[in-house]
Amino acid sequence: MKAADEPVFLPLEDSFCRIGIRKAVLLCQLPLTVMMGLIVFLAVLFRPADSWDPGVFLVPLVQLLIPALCLVAPWRRLPAWSFVLVPVAECLAVGLLRETGGPLLSVVGLLMAFPVIWLSVSVSRIRLALAIMAPAVATIASPLVLGHAVERIELIRMIVFPTIMAGLALTGHAVAHGLIKHRERLRSNERELELLHQATADHAQLMNTVLETVNVGVWAMDSNGGDILTNRRLRSDRLWTQERTSERNPFVLDPGEAAEPGPAELAARGATFTNTLVRVGADDPQQRTFSAAARPLHEETGQLKGSVLAFTDVTALVKAQTVRDKFVATISHELRTPLTSILGYLEILGERPDPRHISVIERNAERLLTLINDLLLVASEDLELRRRPTNVASLLEESVKSAKSEAAARGITITMEIEGATAADVDPHQFGKAIDEILSNAIKFSPEGRSVGADLRDTEGGIELTVSDQGVGMTEQEQDEAFTTFFRANHAMETAIPGAGLGLPLSKAIIEAHGGTIRLESKPQSGTTVTITIPR
Repeated sequence: MKAADEPVFLPLEDSFCRIGIRKAVLLCQLPLTVMMGLIVFLAVLFRPADSWDPGVFLVPLVQLLIPALCLVAPWRRLPAWSFVLVPVAECLAVGLLRETGGPLLSVVGLLMAFPVIWLSVSVSRIRLALAIMAPAVATIASPLVLGHAVERIELIRMIVFPTIMAGLALTGHAVAHGLIKHRERLRSNERELELLHQATADHAQLMNTVLETVNVGVWAMDSNGGDILTNRRLRSDRLWTQERTSERNPFVLDPGEAAEPGPAELAARGATFTNTLVRVGADDPQQRTFSAAARPLHEETGQLKGSVLAFTDVTALVKAQTVRDKFVATISHELRTPLTSILGYLEILGERPDPRHISVIERNAERLLTLINDLLLVASEDLELRRRPTNVASLLEESVKSAKSEAAARGITITMEIEGATAADVDPHQFGKAIDEILSNAIKFSPEGRSVGADLRDTEGGIELTVSDQGVGMTEQEQDEAFTTFFRANHAMETAIPGAGLGLPLSKAIIEAHGGTIRLESKPQSGTTVTITIPR
């Protein structure tokens, strides 16, 4: 560190940096000025003024000029090292006062310690040299400047005193050097701590962001089941379970002893597991299924201190697997029935040819083809339409006419009401298929002897078709899944109503391809109403 870069006075560096060099120099110079003023006061108080050498009063007056010069000096325009002239001048002033005061003011020499300390307490070797040389020069030069004779015995003082000041300067310099090294280590440690703190904060922020981003509930627990860390998803699932069901909450540690321990209880014991299924809300129609995994946390000594659990919501996956199983069972049945009929009649046809058998085979083959076409149509992302101006009333009449035989077989009557102009730009084949599917569903799910209504009317937004039945209806959960491919209500599965769960999804795809909407309103045991709206 260069002398030009040195502070005015090392121990007060931080304070002096805030108040400026002018005030700093004045404060460092102030103790000596006060002590000199005190000495002059005591000299006048205890000894008549006329018995003193005039220099006793002249030197302090000169000393008073030093703070005055410090006050008006343009420190900002002066070199940074220029303040060292002040303690050097003070050393000379003390030396002159000591010499003019004689033996009675021999103690004044000790005041030189103030400027010596001021100069030496730094890492600058130049300032150290000045701290050593200034007392020696002041002590030797003072009698020469004043014209005093130097007695032989005075040589002892003139040698010992500068030596003592030199020792004080060296001691101050060594202490300052140690303080600076210590301060540098502290600042280095502070920087390292700041970097470590910032790295820790960044790591914590990253971890929190990851935990809040992943769609997995994360729970770090201590050995007693208390929360160490949880993310928002875990807290949400825990709250949902508390509000929706009264059964045991898998997201908290149950203090009681359950017949079968849950994932929290197993994790608290230090168990490791993966893909453990947990069903929550058995009495809730929106039952949820979670896949739980856990890994234990151990101390360095091997003692268990907690565990980390992860809960993944696999409700959609479980439902998809259930739908797949239902689909496989339904499609197997739907395909096997016509195939069995075709194979049976082919066998009979080989033994006793009969044209009626061929028509049965043809009807079942067409049924298979229709089912396969429906599957392809539902699986297709882009539905090809061939629009043209069409009388939708005619399409409805044809669909009702085709469905009457099925309805009559079950004693169901179909009523139809048409209001206003019903022309629209649609694909007659595809739109007619959607009407057929909706009418077929209404008939299949209506008890015998009931009626099905089909109302077509002209509205401001387009054409609206409403098909209503008096059937078994659907629950809210079934309505939410009604347009899901291959979905079949529990009633349909229990009563073995034929179908593959493609009617409503297929109708929805056709209606939406025309730019229309389809909505469903139903209540258990109160029938179902399907409303279609399409633009002209």
